[in-house]
Amino acid sequence: MELPSRSGRDTARDVGPIGYALALAARAHRADLTQRLARLGLHPGQELIVVDLHENPGSTQAELVERMGIEQPTIAKTISRMERSGFVKRTHDDSDRRVIRLRLSAQGHQAVEPVRVAWRDAETVVTNGLNGAERRQLVSLLRRIGEL
Repeated sequence: MELPSRSGRDTARDVGPIGYALALAARAHRADLTQRLARLGLHPGQELIVVDLHENPGSTQAELVERMGIEQPTIAKTISRMERSGFVKRTHDDSDRRVIRLRLSAQGHQAVEPVRVAWRDAETVVTNGLNGAERRQLVSLLRRIGEL
């Protein structure tokens, strides 16, 4: 009789249960948030730019790269996509026409609060089985892990 084969996931779960659990939790959160953002016309990661530009209007692309810690080519491609979809607009700097400033369009401004709601709702869904103390403990533990 042939034994059932083990998958790489089985081994990962057994050898690195914390990493495996973190990956599953992140996947669940990302899946829920992705659906919520799609309803707003945004892709994952674009909501961070919407909120960032809301809080830092008139930023240059270089400033956005520095604040967000994302590679310049990725930001450039994302900004172009967001401009085409109507969330972001580029304007020339009043004092130096060579400098391009990024601003939210009216559509971008309208998306800010729904993005915040999507973040809250996705978090509520993925932590539904936890009580308040467990949620606080989870955040504390994850922050400690993230500080390594």
